[in-house]
Amino acid sequence: MKIIVPLALLCTLVMSLPAQSVFDSLYSASYIELYFATGKADLNEEALVRLDSIATLFGKNDRFRLLRITAHTDSIGEKGNNESLATRRAEAVRKALVQRGIGSDKIQTRAFGERSPVTSNSTEPGRQRNRRATVEAVMAVPMTTFKGQVRDRDTGKGIQALVSFRTKTRTDSTRTDSIGRYAVRLPRDSVVKVEAVAKKYFFEDFTTRIFGSPELYKKYKISTDIVLPPAKPGEKAVLRNLFFVGDQAILLKMSEPELPRILKFMQINSDLHVEIAGHINKPGNPIPAPDKNEMDLSVNRARLVYDYLLQHGISSDRLHYKGYGNSEMMFPNALGPKESEQNRRVEIRVLQ
Repeated sequence: MKIIVPLALLCTLVMSLPAQSVFDSLYSASYIELYFATGKADLNEEALVRLDSIATLFGKNDRFRLLRITAHTDSIGEKGNNESLATRRAEAVRKALVQRGIGSDKIQTRAFGERSPVTSNSTEPGRQRNRRATVEAVMAVPMTTFKGQVRDRDTGKGIQALVSFRTKTRTDSTRTDSIGRYAVRLPRDSVVKVEAVAKKYFFEDFTTRIFGSPELYKKYKISTDIVLPPAKPGEKAVLRNLFFVGDQAILLKMSEPELPRILKFMQINSDLHVEIAGHINKPGNPIPAPDKNEMDLSVNRARLVYDYLLQHGISSDRLHYKGYGNSEMMFPNALGPKESEQNRRVEIRVLQ
């Protein structure tokens, strides 16, 4: 259930940003921690070296907008004194950055005292980690509107759905309007994975680059619309993101995020009864019958998904699993690894 975007587009170098780009999102692009002696606000040599580094980084890129300082203490002493100590630590870091050429208007400070420990204060190593200041270099990100429509595969009509978006720096989601349209602001020139889920439909996802101009989607023939197959009796969908260790019913690490998506599908469609169908790749002319081990492999791969759903609260009354060996290969005479991979699959089949 995956729409493939040409790899060449995903590997394209990030396009140059026009000078008039409007920046409307900020995120922390670099981060350092500085540590202090008990009851002190003095910066040691190691801290000064780290400040040199982040100040140099900040000055080299005009997309950096500000440096955020937070200052903390351990829990030794009175809270009021610790608030004051944290304030002095934040001010010491601020002054050091100004001395390194950072304008005061580019620096934000906040003192937390002992209120935000990163670990327990019950040991000296823990207290040392809490006697800290952090400095974040915050970068401005150019955003653009990414929009499309979620549609029914059979009727072509727009449908209401939840659309999720995941880039390197953020995760977001939105619901479509009554005719399936969605729009969200995302970082321009980033790569995004888009997923749509809706009741009575199989889920779909695709990956693409976020372009700043609608014309570029047309140029590269990329559709931002999402077509969902109805999840009705007799329909089936291939779980294309499930990959197994060769000749084993062991899921590859990269495929583990697919299982929660299958669970979500079953939770949203709480009235569906499904079969988890396992298949293997064993082409030939004529097609050879699988031996017992190969048939068991198709069964066990289906059983892996079945067991996961049971363990996460899906009733066994709604689930069935079956291995089909190589009796339903999509490519009986597979040519190359891609066709072989599609023969070696697990499917969801709606029973009722």
